[in-house]
Amino acid sequence: MLPTPLQEESLSLAYIQAVAGMCGLTWSWPQHDLGIDITLDVVAERNGRRGPSGFKLDIQAKSTTDFVRTEHEVKYDLRRKNYDDLRDASARIPRILVLLLLPSEKLDWLATTEDALVLRHCAYWLSLKGAPPTANSWTVRVTLPRSNLFTVQTLHSMMEGIQQGRDP
Repeated sequence: MLPTPLQEESLSLAYIQAVAGMCGLTWSWPQHDLGIDITLDVVAERNGRRGPSGFKLDIQAKSTTDFVRTEHEVKYDLRRKNYDDLRDASARIPRILVLLLLPSEKLDWLATTEDALVLRHCAYWLSLKGAPPTANSWTVRVTLPRSNLFTVQTLHSMMEGIQQGRDP
């Protein structure tokens, strides 16, 4: 059986894939783990054929049962390496963090029936592009606004913005 952290990672990637699939996007995984877990790509139609458009979004996918959620925000301790990767202002492809919050009890993470597949709780996203450097050596506490729910509508708007030259 996979260790719990890898099970959590699998669920975060499944969440992202489900949302991306509903947006009509393709996804791919880097060959090596260098800070990006999944890349989403807008599909373009040219001469009656569909293919990659070149408009992409890189995602660092995280999931956790260890978070602080208040009325307006979620606080999460992100590894400094990931923080530095995500804040890189020179990256040509926009990058975001997608954080899947999971219930504390593992048996509550996923439920399946004939009528539904339920993955609890939800995911939020955050762009750290241009964020300041940190003196922290191991983790950086990041704050994700609860308004940044990672949904089909949000991702669709984000990808439209990328096509128009705007960062998330």
